[in-house]
Amino acid sequence: MTNTSRSLSHWKANHSLVTIIGIILNLCLAVPLLLWPGWILTLFGIPVANLIWPRFAGGLLIILSVFYAPIILDLNRFRILAWFQIFPSRMFGALFFLGAVVIFGAPAGFLVGTLIDGSIAILALFCLIRVVGLEQDIATGRADT
Repeated sequence: MTNTSRSLSHWKANHSLVTIIGIILNLCLAVPLLLWPGWILTLFGIPVANLIWPRFAGGLLIILSVFYAPIILDLNRFRILAWFQIFPSRMFGALFFLGAVVIFGAPAGFLVGTLIDGSIAILALFCLIRVVGLEQDIATGRADT
């Protein structure tokens, strides 16, 4: 196994780890939203009005997280899902919550969504760029041995 192949395996493993952490963080937010929405919203200083919408959002976040799981198992086969995890999914979440707070004056507790989605998107993007670069090096014969 060449150094480039080892490095490629390393970056694929890093990407899987970032995806797993992202799923766990999603579930840490989604499960309380689904089961105890009043508690989690109060924790982040978000006013509680009608609990059906936070529960619905929690359920959707759980469903969305399920679609990230195949990336962990086989990045080559599910590469398009890896890109969709970053654009539009995570980046939309980060920008949506940032805009909600900065532009529309939503409570600062919504910035948790920006922090989670933004950090996972940046880490996953960095790993994916490294993977693609190493694959190109191997394909073009520029890989070191």
